[in-house]
Amino acid sequence: MTKHRPVQCLAVFLTLALLAATAQAQSLRRNPNGPTTPFGGIAPPSGVLGATSITQSTNTATITSGNSVSCNGGSPGFFHTDNSYYRAFTLSSFNPPLTSTQFLVQSVTIGIETANASGTGTTQPMTVNVYSSTTNPPTNASLTLLSTANANVSDQALTSLTVPLTTQPVFTVATGILVIEIFTPSGQAAGHSFFIGSNALGQSGPSFIKAASCGITEITSLAAIGFPNMHIVMTVNGNSQAPVGLETFSIE
Repeated sequence: MTKHRPVQCLAVFLTLALLAATAQAQSLRRNPNGPTTPFGGIAPPSGVLGATSITQSTNTATITSGNSVSCNGGSPGFFHTDNSYYRAFTLSSFNPPLTSTQFLVQSVTIGIETANASGTGTTQPMTVNVYSSTTNPPTNASLTLLSTANANVSDQALTSLTVPLTTQPVFTVATGILVIEIFTPSGQAAGHSFFIGSNALGQSGPSFIKAASCGITEITSLAAIGFPNMHIVMTVNGNSQAPVGLETFSIE
């Protein structure tokens, strides 16, 4: 398979019909006409106490054109169906480990390869969901939703986007498994195309996808379905902190 050509067929996917007006099969495809100019990203700070960012991306500063896939209808617009992209963080596994026993999640930064909502200055919706999980790798059944943030993504390419959380969940570092979902609802009727930012420069944990229209109904590693070099660029920003406790005093 040529790296930058659209994927026409994958044996592991259930091919579903596109909208009746297009009569073209849905499948995971790369963007063959992506931009080529690199864009600087955000590198996580080295500190582990107080303001802290965690990532599984070896390089958060590089978004590689033509590296990401989405479940979409193909040329010419590559309008996407429902797509969810995931990363799962076992908080106790970071080296150096977070020094406190709680991690407050405040925002999520992701890379964007391309976002095109049929015209300059237009936007398309995106949702960031924060879950706790009982397992890593996560499954649909292992997740408990803790926070949701909606964003309107303007047309852009090879950029990074930070989405703040109004509800900021707290995880216990010793046992916490933090899962981030980036959900882009179907843009086929509105003419929306979206490819999350990625590179092939290394990762310390898998990147995951779920896309029912391409037959991927369970959270699935991208490597397991033929895309081992799609390393989703994502950073979770928060605060490593000691828990607030109650002390007992005696008055004599």
